[in-house]
Amino acid sequence: MLIILEGARGTGKSSVAYKLRQRLKHSTLINPTGFHEDGEVGLKKISNYYDGMFELFHKWKSKMSGYTTILDRFFPTEMVFSSLYKEYDFHQKFKSLCKLLPTLDDEIYIFFFTVSDKDVLKERLKRDKVPFAQVEESVEESLKQQDSYYKYIDELKRYIDWDCKGSLKLIGIDTAHMNQDEVVDFVFRQIQNVSEGLW
Repeated sequence: MLIILEGARGTGKSSVAYKLRQRLKHSTLINPTGFHEDGEVGLKKISNYYDGMFELFHKWKSKMSGYTTILDRFFPTEMVFSSLYKEYDFHQKFKSLCKLLPTLDDEIYIFFFTVSDKDVLKERLKRDKVPFAQVEESVEESLKQQDSYYKYIDELKRYIDWDCKGSLKLIGIDTAHMNQDEVVDFVFRQIQNVSEGLW
């Protein structure tokens, strides 16, 4: 099983990813990285990075069963962040990765974390030790990222090959008025049918 958690800073996805790793036996938590390079060099580097990750997941799928991989962000995050902060255009690569996504595992869950309450987001960013003077700026930046996530998650839905063998589910979750344990429980309820014996 492959579990992908997507969402802007302050939505709670990294905390939930860590708790999922603790509760799911035979699981690995991966936090894919971005790179500082920009332009053609940056696009080539990030494209090669995701090509390599897809090759790795295909190898795992062919050699192992009963195993869960948890991704704290994946290539949709690169699409969001590159569209906001980079000069290169990741869109064609994003489109091709969307089409290939269902081939990575027989059971794939994408959880899209959002926060609908600006005050809750502000409190979470304070808790994450964002310097006080930068909290308002960080809230606005997270909301800008969240708007971009909505756009590219919608594109992901359009580009995915839904006819591919296997199961892929995309589930949105507004974490604004839920604590971490409630969010983790929600995620577990969504995967419960296929995760018997995994926790």
